[in-house]
Amino acid sequence: MKVLIADPDWHFARKATSFLESHAHLVVCENRPTAVLAQAAGWQPDLVILSAELAQRGLIESLTTMSPRPAILLTEHMARFDRAWRVWQKGGDELLLKPVFTVDELHQAIVTARENAVTGRRRQPVTAAASA
Repeated sequence: MKVLIADPDWHFARKATSFLESHAHLVVCENRPTAVLAQAAGWQPDLVILSAELAQRGLIESLTTMSPRPAILLTEHMARFDRAWRVWQKGGDELLLKPVFTVDELHQAIVTARENAVTGRRRQPVTAAASA
C-alpha cells in the first residue's frame, strides 16, 4: 500500500512511518499543503494520513475530489477534538486521536478508513440531520 503522511507532528509521523515500512508499505511524508497535493496527484497514494490542522487549509476538499480517491485518515490531538470533528465532517474516512497512539490503534484506524473509502460510507459530508 502507498501511504502519504501529512502531519507536522514529527513524533507521530516517525512512529507511523516505522510501523508501516516494517509491514512493507511505501511511505512518503510531507508537511507543506501544496507539496501534499502535488505528491497525492502524482503518486496516487492508497491512503493519506492527514492532520486536521493541515486539512483545515482546504486539503481535504482537494483530496476527496481526486481520482482515484485515496482513503483519508485524519489525526488530531484529543484537546482539539472540535477541530477534528469539523474537518472529519468534510470527508475524512476515519479519525485517530493523539497522543493515545499504539500501532494497534493505527492499524485499526487504517483498516476502517480504507473500508469506509471503498464502501463509500463516508464519501458524502456528514450533516447535522444525518449525524443526529
